[in-house]
Amino acid sequence: MRKITDRAGSRPAGARANQHTPMNPVSIQPFPEPASAQRAVFVIGAGRSGTSTVARALAALGVELGQDFKRASRKNPTGFFEDAELLELSKAVRKRIGIRADSVRLIDADELQGDAMNDPQNKARQLIQRKFPNVPIWGFKYGRTLRILPFWEPVLASLNIEPSFVIALRNPLSVARSRARLDPRRGHQAVSDLEWLVSIVPYLGRTRPYRLCVVDYDQLIDQPVAELSRLAQELQLPPDLAPLERIEAYADEFLDRGLRHTRFSSDDLNSAPDLNPVVRDAYRLLLELAAGSPASGDDAFWQRWQLIEKRVAELAPMLSLIDARERERCRLMLNPLGPLQAFSMLKPWLRR
Repeated sequence: MRKITDRAGSRPAGARANQHTPMNPVSIQPFPEPASAQRAVFVIGAGRSGTSTVARALAALGVELGQDFKRASRKNPTGFFEDAELLELSKAVRKRIGIRADSVRLIDADELQGDAMNDPQNKARQLIQRKFPNVPIWGFKYGRTLRILPFWEPVLASLNIEPSFVIALRNPLSVARSRARLDPRRGHQAVSDLEWLVSIVPYLGRTRPYRLCVVDYDQLIDQPVAELSRLAQELQLPPDLAPLERIEAYADEFLDRGLRHTRFSSDDLNSAPDLNPVVRDAYRLLLELAAGSPASGDDAFWQRWQLIEKRVAELAPMLSLIDARERERCRLMLNPLGPLQAFSMLKPWLRR
């Protein structure tokens, strides 16, 4: 897989020295670099996996998330903890390449690079420099960041920012049931599983040179202080960023265990007939990272993960077809003549 390099063709800013230099580096446009490097922590994960809870955990650990958050809602009453402007930009990038919130087609990296992305990438640089000046470690939560990671890579490299990644992981059975409370169609297990796959799998390999931590939602709810300690250790956050009382306040005052309506074990996945087997295997592999073994830099893990990526890549034609059909359905639903158009689509079948 391709990963970005700096303008001299060396490793990405902040990349671990024991990683090889990737082939086919992505060229980036010259941009003034700050005098000192920053770190950015991206919270990623499938919807309804606890990304907001993990983002709030980072704030408890002293990672700066900004002040202009998307407002809390019925969907997430405790808050989203994602910067509103960076969120709006991310969604605009997604829409520019024709990706809806529920799209499941795979995205080619070339779609997120080139001249068409110059303006949004420049805006991203401006937003970062305006919102996080002189901030050593800042964070941004947008669960679908992996979907558009090739957009962010040149931005971060040009600003000499080292990225880190935190995956909010949750049992896919719980994800589907949580999603069903908001949208029964998207909460169907088969539909939810496809969204889970495309949110996590395709570009995870591009994070390999950087710090990566997986946080399981159930483990975080059950033992928050221990999980925050592990999170800080795996991200190598400075110990003076967060006093212990802030971590304890997160555990005792912020977390609401009553918001967890379902809990499934890894064994429950074996008896779920509608569960996608690729999702099952990917979840269990990531769950090993959440347990601390193996480490995210372990070669054996990435070799196993490449098999997951291959299985998802093989689904590409089907995912593109599903996405095209769903796009057409949405177009008909939004058109005043939608029902009549839908009937006309059925006519060839009615003649049989």
